[in-house]
Amino acid sequence: MKCIWLNMTDSTNALAARCRKDAEHLTVWSAEYQSEGKGQRGNKWESADKENLTFSILVKPTQLRANNQFVISQIASLAVVEYLRTKGVEAKIKWPNDIYVGDKKICGMLIENFLSGDKLSESIIGIGLNINQKLFSKDIPNPTSLILETSSEEKYDVKKELEIFAEIFSQQYAQIISADPEQLKANARYFQLLYRMGEEHRYIQTDYYTEGTPGEIVGKIVGIEEKTARLILQLDNGQLRKYFFKEIAYII
Repeated sequence: MKCIWLNMTDSTNALAARCRKDAEHLTVWSAEYQSEGKGQRGNKWESADKENLTFSILVKPTQLRANNQFVISQIASLAVVEYLRTKGVEAKIKWPNDIYVGDKKICGMLIENFLSGDKLSESIIGIGLNINQKLFSKDIPNPTSLILETSSEEKYDVKKELEIFAEIFSQQYAQIISADPEQLKANARYFQLLYRMGEEHRYIQTDYYTEGTPGEIVGKIVGIEEKTARLILQLDNGQLRKYFFKEIAYII
């Protein structure tokens, strides 16, 4: 993988989008500071300067059909979990692609897909992975970092850690994207690592789902719909409900 290091940029995802046509498959842009870093739900991603990894990976999965684009999210999530495992940290995937250690968030992603006909032409995987940060803004809910989870006395070399992650990601991508049986294995691993899978918890149905007043429900995650990647919850009365991203919020 080709890694491009920057002191500052507006957003590595935006930079990757501008360069996606001419840049090589598996190019990585990483910046010490992003003035307009993007998070999920339209949020701005906040990260202490030079403490964490904030980067974007460009992949060109031209053989992948648009209705299978959730595989990209699975690959990225599984790669982060595997990277953390090599550090002795056990993590889970909070649907669709946040990474949690216990009930604390260590990594977030923003994935942007581009289409050519019925297939993907490029995907940009923006990742914010907390590495050395110990103090967080009170506005950031339940954060953690690698250094907090490992109790390391020395700070991690973020450039070295990106190289380690890049190798893991490259291997995961090659294995999963190359053959349908591997995609099935990716689905199985993703489900096994799903945060709160099979556990009963409280959630909020947002106004995107209710088209009105948000409401609290109790249910347990039982799966992901294959073609749409909707989260499937089983309510305490046995009813199954399916949710797109933004239609359901976790209560943690």
